[in-house]
Amino acid sequence: MAYYRARGVNTYLARIFNTYGPRLHPSDGRVISNFLMQALRGDPLTIYGDGSQTRSFCYVDDLIEGILRLSKSEEHMPVNLGNPSRLRFSNARKLSLR
Repeated sequence: MAYYRARGVNTYLARIFNTYGPRLHPSDGRVISNFLMQALRGDPLTIYGDGSQTRSFCYVDDLIEGILRLSKSEEHMPVNLGNPSRLRFSNARKLSLR
C-alpha cells in the first residue's frame, strides 16, 4: 500500500486465512491437517480449551480465485481472503471424523 502511494505502482495485498486442500502437508500444524491426521491414525482429536474457539476456513481453489480476482481489481487496500463463516473447533472435529 505504501509502495502504491509512493511510486504509483499497482500493488495488491491479500490477507490469507486458514486454507486447506488436497496438497495440505500432513504435519503443517494447522487445525484441519492435525484433525485429519489424528482421525486417520485413530487417535483422539486434540482440542485445546473447551472447543469454543473459532476459525474461518477457505478451500485452496477458492483462495486462488480470490487472488486472481484481486489481481484484476483496482483495490489497493488489504483484502481478507477467506470464508465469512466461522467454525467452532468442536464442530470441525465432528466434520473430521466423518
